[in-house]
Amino acid sequence: MRRLILFLLFSVSVELQAKDFGVVGHTFDIVEEDLFEVIQSRLKVLEENGSLLAHQQHIQEKTIEKIKKPPAVPGLTKTTTHRIFDVDPSIHVPYDLSDHTGQVFVKAGTRINPLDYFSLKKPLAFIDGDDEQQVQWALKDQAKIILVKGSPLALSDRYGTPFYFDQGGRLIEKFGIEQVPAHIFQAGKVLKVEEILLEEQS
Repeated sequence: MRRLILFLLFSVSVELQAKDFGVVGHTFDIVEEDLFEVIQSRLKVLEENGSLLAHQQHIQEKTIEKIKKPPAVPGLTKTTTHRIFDVDPSIHVPYDLSDHTGQVFVKAGTRINPLDYFSLKKPLAFIDGDDEQQVQWALKDQAKIILVKGSPLALSDRYGTPFYFDQGGRLIEKFGIEQVPAHIFQAGKVLKVEEILLEEQS
């Protein structure tokens, strides 16, 4: 008896679920707005109320500010302990390199040292450009000066010599520099990285 009741309930439930009740109320097609038109209309509103010009000026100011004084490379400290170590710039080629004709000129697994083909003509000096002591040291070092903090344009104008900036700290990371000032020079087939304690220089 219980099985019969359960069967009847299940049958009614299935029948109710499967019943077509037709269309209830109004239906509307889904209309997707054209993204380009939406952007254009919003820009037009901004232009009409003057917000667009103010926004453009704000972006220009921020861009100029970043060019004049890029974000400082994080994680560095002023040198407190003199340190010197070697960096081997060699790379291992992971796959065959071929020219436009398919001729392989470097085989996979080959170890290439760029210093076999090029030399570091001038040392590289990494400094905090907001520290005048480091700036003066770098100018005397006769090196290519690379900032990790400070304004390269202002310093270039002041001293009449190029100042570069390690955008994103890529060189700092590549050479394992943790303290500044530091300089890099070539010694045979390796690069020597020296983190300078300025107190020892005076």
